[in-house]
Amino acid sequence: MKKLLTTLQTQLLACLCLSLALTACKKASSDPSPTPAATGGFHYKADGVLTASVDSAYAILYGPKASRAMDVYSFKGKKEGMEFHFSPVTGAQTVGSLSGGGILLTFYDANGIEFDSQSGSFNLTSCDTLNKKIEGDFSFAGKMQAPGTGTKTITEGHLVVTKIYHQ
Repeated sequence: MKKLLTTLQTQLLACLCLSLALTACKKASSDPSPTPAATGGFHYKADGVLTASVDSAYAILYGPKASRAMDVYSFKGKKEGMEFHFSPVTGAQTVGSLSGGGILLTFYDANGIEFDSQSGSFNLTSCDTLNKKIEGDFSFAGKMQAPGTGTKTITEGHLVVTKIYHQ
């Protein structure tokens, strides 16, 4: 009986600790993913107009070493400006679309309207996930998400991200 009581107490303590840990780590619903880090040098032109450097950006590295993927999110103010999904390896990568192969690059305009890549170029010139710095160049033709029919041309893009999370 004493052993059963000790086992129950241990299990209860473990559940209480797990509950506290999960509660302590819970994000507020208004908090957009990890806190972005300020970055200088992440910029691009949208339809020929230079967009000032983004205020912040971060990357998330996913998966085991053999099949890693990376997502990059950039922000201007509190709004998302760019979102990239690609392989974390240096060199040129094929830009595709939601319905086709290749990596996906997305632009969000000031109203939050999403323009997904249809074609373009993406060259990751530096990918140092241990020292937390990625850098590269990009351009793409974006198509507005349905039901819209508009387009955006993103040119002279350069990304620098120094905040990388590993999952």
